[in-house]
Amino acid sequence: MPHTHSHSKGCCDHDHEHAHEHHSMSLDRRWLLSILIVVVLLILLRPFIVGQMLVRVTSYSTSSSYNDAVRICKKIIAIDHDNRQAWTSLGYAYMDLNQVDRAIQAFEQVLFLNPEDKGAASFELGQAYYSKGDYARAIEYFERVRSAGPRAAALLDADILKYRHGTLGFRSLNSMQTLLSLLLESYKHTGNTAQVAIIQKEYDFYKNKHSGVLF
Repeated sequence: MPHTHSHSKGCCDHDHEHAHEHHSMSLDRRWLLSILIVVVLLILLRPFIVGQMLVRVTSYSTSSSYNDAVRICKKIIAIDHDNRQAWTSLGYAYMDLNQVDRAIQAFEQVLFLNPEDKGAASFELGQAYYSKGDYARAIEYFERVRSAGPRAAALLDADILKYRHGTLGFRSLNSMQTLLSLLLESYKHTGNTAQVAIIQKEYDFYKNKHSGVLF
């Protein structure tokens, strides 16, 4: 009889351990399933989340809350590293904060993601290097925009209106004239008289076409 009791106890212990192990495995599966569901939901909802965050960036930029705009842009980039709109908005926010070197890094990332860019990112990089007195680099980026030919003004204004907001966006409507003015000054600083003469003619054309000085 003692032997039978011991055997029965052993069986009970074994069954209990098996049940506990099964329960643990069940919990592990539920935990993994929960994680999987959360990950899938985040992937599906990411465009919506990013979109809402970009709306907040626009709001902060419009109200001149540039530090907040930077903060949200960084959060977007953490979620979606290749989001060109976030990088562009980040560059603008840094420019508005006079953090030129950081703005350059942001806009260069935009060009890395879109090597064919001939709009706002190239224009802003030109302005950034111009402000630093690096006229050769400024010319490089200004000429990227100018190389779009007849489409340059439309591309530039469309991009600036997309990323600039409120008064800043309105004042950017004559951006091509501003670009040619800065390009002209850059060539003057480098002593390239041949290009100065060419750009001067283009600048005069845009100045006469858009007589209102918005900057």
